[in-house]
Amino acid sequence: MATIAPSDIGDPVWCVHGHFDDDRRADRRHHSDPVVMRLSLPDVVDLGDQWPHPHRWVPAALVIRLTQRLDEIHPALTLYRDPTATETWVRCTPAEAEHLADLLGRAAALAEEPLPTGRASDGPFWQDTACPSWCASRHQPEDAYEDRMHVGDLPSAAGATLIDLLLETATEGRPEQLEVTVAQHYRCATPRVHVIKSEQAELPLTPAEARTLAAHLLTLVQTAGLPVDTTWPRKPIEGVTVGGDPAFPCPHRLPWCIGHTKREITDYRQLGNHLLHSGPVTSVPFITDGSPGSIDITISSLTDRAQPFAYLQILGGDGGAELDVTTIDQAIAALQFTKKFLLEAQPGT
Repeated sequence: MATIAPSDIGDPVWCVHGHFDDDRRADRRHHSDPVVMRLSLPDVVDLGDQWPHPHRWVPAALVIRLTQRLDEIHPALTLYRDPTATETWVRCTPAEAEHLADLLGRAAALAEEPLPTGRASDGPFWQDTACPSWCASRHQPEDAYEDRMHVGDLPSAAGATLIDLLLETATEGRPEQLEVTVAQHYRCATPRVHVIKSEQAELPLTPAEARTLAAHLLTLVQTAGLPVDTTWPRKPIEGVTVGGDPAFPCPHRLPWCIGHTKREITDYRQLGNHLLHSGPVTSVPFITDGSPGSIDITISSLTDRAQPFAYLQILGGDGGAELDVTTIDQAIAALQFTKKFLLEAQPGT
């Protein structure tokens, strides 16, 4: 029995990279827009000598996106510790991501509990206050300074605290796993939530970052369940060009966007590049010194901006426009119409 690849039956509605007949093998997969979380606790990332000094170091970040290969039935959530989203850290199923979100929420709740104020009666000499309620450590007077940690696992009664990663390759007969713990050095004011992969790679988060990550995961899990779009075409739009090149349908499926060139869509596959969405709204004609011109109004939006904006361009009139009373009224009406268009074009409307 032949297997029907996702590209044979349409693209998921969350796929925003667009596909073409001459795609390389590495590009024959569906990708969602990335969610980029800047992290405050890990060290900054060194991008290497090939970058100029001001841009060589970038803040630590966690990048999350939905991915689905052509031979996969269901999408996966892919997490990258690399801000350029080239090195995969974790691939998990939507069910695993939902479980991780639950553990993060419970860990954040523990970390946000008020700390004890009284001194520990039976603690070692270096302990200023009693342990938090979740601490399971056995502190000793001879503990080194860096080992004087409050560490607690999440209550096991609410479900398993280890997540077996079904999409990761097992090592030495053991599955790759994710674990969520809470830890706090005895001199720190705020506990940290730690996401640990197979007892090695560790991601420290503040309680607020843990809740933010949980919210992003749940949003992507809901997005993963959206249906396949069987109507979105992959061929050029008949008679439409952008900068003289044939225009392809907008992979974000914005109804007002006139489309993009193939180069724009393929460049957008690289993290850090953006698509400029643009579409005409209205045009106000005028006459200056007997020469006709127009004030063209378009709506535009960059993929890294939630709010679209209006762009005004004067055609003819040597860069200026002489407006009579009637043309002024028409321009005001056009701007009011554009304002209404902008409000209706906001995400979620």
